[in-house]
Amino acid sequence: MDMYPKLFKRGKYWQIETARNKRKSLGVTDQKEAQKLLVRYKKAELEKKLAFLDAADRITLSEFVEKWTTNPDRKHLSPSTLRADRLAFKVLADALGDIPLKLVNKEAIWKFKDITAGRVRPASLNTYLRHIKAGLNWAKQQEYIKRVPQIQPNKTGRALPRFLSKEDVKILLAYTAKENQEMERVIRFALYTGARRQEIVRARHEHIVNGEIRIRGKGDKERMVPVTPEALRERQDIGKIFRYRHVSTVSNYFRELSRACGIKARFHDLRHTAGTYMLAAGIPIDVIKDILGHADIRTTEIYAKVLAETRSREIKKLSYE
Repeated sequence: MDMYPKLFKRGKYWQIETARNKRKSLGVTDQKEAQKLLVRYKKAELEKKLAFLDAADRITLSEFVEKWTTNPDRKHLSPSTLRADRLAFKVLADALGDIPLKLVNKEAIWKFKDITAGRVRPASLNTYLRHIKAGLNWAKQQEYIKRVPQIQPNKTGRALPRFLSKEDVKILLAYTAKENQEMERVIRFALYTGARRQEIVRARHEHIVNGEIRIRGKGDKERMVPVTPEALRERQDIGKIFRYRHVSTVSNYFRELSRACGIKARFHDLRHTAGTYMLAAGIPIDVIKDILGHADIRTTEIYAKVLAETRSREIKKLSYE
């Protein structure tokens, strides 16, 4: 097994190979001199590594989150995700103080949960915990910490998903067709496919084959989703289906348009609306699971509970007087 760095000679000069296919000339022809330079190089590399380890030991929560959120490998993430990353670590630092990152162990997480539970809703606390866990996983990859403490979300009663009534759907589509035709196309696509925001902004015409579109969802898992004429009225050979590039743009436009219609909803509620009405239309639940890209059919089954609750609520309106 090759060990780096190592010496080798090319022509009359000695060179040092620091990694596979990474070499530089030492500018000397004498082997003993080259070996001295190799020792000096190893010493310098060791000092750099020790300096990094020392810095890693001292890096605070605020310093770490700055490195994490500005890392070039995360530039593809939406601004809202990066803001949520920053907020989670700010709340963590507010509870624990701006302590060194290496001190965030399971006891620190327990303390954070105890302090924060009295300040925010359970769902918000769990959101913070998810972002903190993601940050600590990255910290471990970068060798800032040796291990990630166990982080369990707080148990909360799961609320049934919200969905739009058919009347709200008609009002929303009619309004957006006049005010923002591109968003009307997006909303219609979401209602007839159940696609998520990120899946919609990534969608391309060339991904449509034989009436189905290839969608890459969570965890980079691909699925095929039928595209009816109601979902997409016009087709092209290639190119993005929708002009929006960021999920935050879609969410912001939807919030403005739904409020203008007097409808209280988030864009993700369109996905719940699609799942609920697919089930109401008699589409088998395992087919809906595949269309929506659920990993577990129990997630899909929640739409049956939504329908049951709706029926129980609506039947109360029945009167013969």
